[in-house]
Amino acid sequence: MRKPEVEALKRRHRRRLLSIPGVSGVGVQRGDGEDDYVLVVHVKEDDESTRASVLDEVGGRPLRIVRSGAFRKF
Repeated sequence: MRKPEVEALKRRHRRRLLSIPGVSGVGVQRGDGEDDYVLVVHVKEDDESTRASVLDEVGGRPLRIVRSGAFRKF
């Protein structure tokens, strides 16, 4: 997907994704191609229930789930 499409996807789903237990962040990263980007969902633990909830929320759109733990404000 092109970057503007993924950024729009992030804006549409960010709030709901962040409300899912275990989700600690949402972002955009470069995908496999030069002009390919994916939605990235950072999770505290990459377990089946969190993964299923995230996949349901974005309706099968391309995304990457990354286990990153909890984020802390400094």
